[in-house]
Amino acid sequence: MGMKILWWIDNNEYGKCEDCQQDNTGQQWCNICNSIRFQSEFNKWTSEDIEINEFIQQTQFKATNYEEVIEWIPFDRFDNIEYLAQGGFGKVFKATWSDGFIQHWDYEKNNWRRDGNQGICLKSLYTSTCKNKFLQEIKNQLKFRGPWAIAMYGITKNPTENEYMMVMQYAKYGSLRKMLNTKFKILSWKQKITILFYIALGLAKIHETGLMHKDFHSGNIVNENIVSPYITDFGLCRPVSQNDNETIYGVISYMAPETLNKGEYTQASDVYSFGMIMLEVFTSYPPYYNIPHDEKLVFLICDGHKPEIIYEIPQLLKDLMEKCWNTDPFNRPTAKELEFQLKLYSDEYICNSSYKKSEIYKQTNKASKANKLNKNFIQYDPKITHPQAIYTSRHLSFLKFKTIIHDTKQWDFKIPEDIISINSSREEVKPKTFWNMCHGHVGTIVVAKVAGTDEISYNLLAFYCEFMMKSKVSDFAQNNQCWCYYDSNAYYEKPRSENKQKIFILNFTLNLFFSISLLMIFF
Repeated sequence: MGMKILWWIDNNEYGKCEDCQQDNTGQQWCNICNSIRFQSEFNKWTSEDIEINEFIQQTQFKATNYEEVIEWIPFDRFDNIEYLAQGGFGKVFKATWSDGFIQHWDYEKNNWRRDGNQGICLKSLYTSTCKNKFLQEIKNQLKFRGPWAIAMYGITKNPTENEYMMVMQYAKYGSLRKMLNTKFKILSWKQKITILFYIALGLAKIHETGLMHKDFHSGNIVNENIVSPYITDFGLCRPVSQNDNETIYGVISYMAPETLNKGEYTQASDVYSFGMIMLEVFTSYPPYYNIPHDEKLVFLICDGHKPEIIYEIPQLLKDLMEKCWNTDPFNRPTAKELEFQLKLYSDEYICNSSYKKSEIYKQTNKASKANKLNKNFIQYDPKITHPQAIYTSRHLSFLKFKTIIHDTKQWDFKIPEDIISINSSREEVKPKTFWNMCHGHVGTIVVAKVAGTDEISYNLLAFYCEFMMKSKVSDFAQNNQCWCYYDSNAYYEKPRSENKQKIFILNFTLNLFFSISLLMIFF
């Protein structure tokens, strides 16, 4: 039920316009005649803002089909307005639009044919005073209106709040996250694959136009029905050539390491986010639901940590998901490759009469049986989310200095010696004891120099599991496997060691540095 049907019609099949006898530019749509009709109505409405008026008028002039049209919609045309949610950039309401969107010109009634009593979504923006960003989001969404992005109908103004609002199609199942919270139990693997295929298809369309979404997570995908997802919220969508790495916005748990580490955002960063969406669709659990979304999580992600998987996932799908999580963006699949692979799996169910013999069916069937037997699995309940796990987009102000620090490799940065020095001839301690001895203050870096050449490098932000034992000095050089700062006297930060047993140290010296600037070196 509710399957999307993708169809295209060649221009020569649109027929002729009944008025001018020129070729229609869309289904029952003549750009020449309809632009004249729109122009004749310009004096019948106003947004009270010249720039917004011109934006709407130009959009109507250029529309080659009804999906490219937006209108100025008076606020009094909406009924049953109801508050839905507060997102990272604005508030969202649902309502009924008594007129409905324009479909085509009705020659018999000599007026626009409308859908009538359309369920719509109203979205206000906290930054609505910045008209350029407001209008750019609408432009971006209009580009993808169709089977992969939610429909944009127009602009209105709430007279009570004196704020402009976008008018969009209402998706009755709400966000993908909300849909999974209520419908996960009844979703089959076939439906999960179908959902992800349509999301990948939409993302591929965005990437084909040379854009990046830049805020890709399950809260920015909405469902008209269970298996019909639409991408929305194009406020951060930008061309790949525009990469503002000084103001980073997003949901940390869906953001790629290169974005959190260096402020770099590419189409591959969207793919990393898609991998996190895959996890959520497969298991019902959003990534990192049980820990704070703060600087510590940023360090964990940059250090290569991945979210916990507590649900049996077919190996073919798990492999595809984990490819999206690859720390190296060049080793991730493209959105087009994801679309292709998920379509193959989906077609095995839909088009192949002997689908039960396919590998994907065997694996999904095996996973379903395993999950039914797993009495410990409980579907995700939003009530168990950590209070500091934030799933709405926000400005990550604590990342704002990373570009400055990242570009200062030539600094003559000297680290003070022996700010706090602890010496011992012999000591056998557990890592946690060692951590407690060194305190747990954010911004503290500990270096234990052991017997002259062997060293333990320790980052308190990652707690007591960040030890390296008996490392050679050469191991601490900067490389692709870890984030290291190096000068002639000090070596810092190594990947996590699995050794959580007792450690034996000979003649160690601990240097504790309480400098936030030192901490920022790791960005």
